[in-house]
Amino acid sequence: MTEKKIWKKGLSILLIFQIVVALSLAVFSFVNFPSLLEQFGIKYQPDMGILQLIMTYNLVLSFSICLWSTIWIRKGNLAGIQAGTTVGLLIFIVSFTVFLKFDRIDMLLFDSLRAFLMVVFGIMAHIEHKKIQSSIS
Repeated sequence: MTEKKIWKKGLSILLIFQIVVALSLAVFSFVNFPSLLEQFGIKYQPDMGILQLIMTYNLVLSFSICLWSTIWIRKGNLAGIQAGTTVGLLIFIVSFTVFLKFDRIDMLLFDSLRAFLMVVFGIMAHIEHKKIQSSIS
C-alpha cells in the first residue's frame, strides 16, 4: 500500500511558512521591539524589556519546533507530524484568544485559519501514517 503524501506536504508547507513568520518576527523583536509592539497597537514603555525577552524566546522556540517538525516529517518520523499538529493547535488557541481579547480580525482570518489547517493536515497525516504502519506490520 502506498502512502498518500498530500497531508504531510500540506503540513510541511504550513510549517515552513510558520518558520519564516516566526524567524522574521523574532529578528524584528530583537532589532526594533518598540516598532513591533506598535504593529499590535501596544505603546512601548522602557520597562518592557522582559516582554521583549519572552516574545523573542517564544518566537525562536516556535521557529525551532517547526524546523525540527519539518525535518522529522521528511525523514518519515511520526514525531514530526505530532509536533506540527501540536504547534498548530497552540497557534490556533493563542490567535483565537488574541482575536477575542483584542478584537483583531486579522488574527482570526490569517493565523487561526493557518493553524486550523495545520491541525487538520496533521491529524490526516497521522491517520495516514498509522494506516501505512499497520499494513506493514
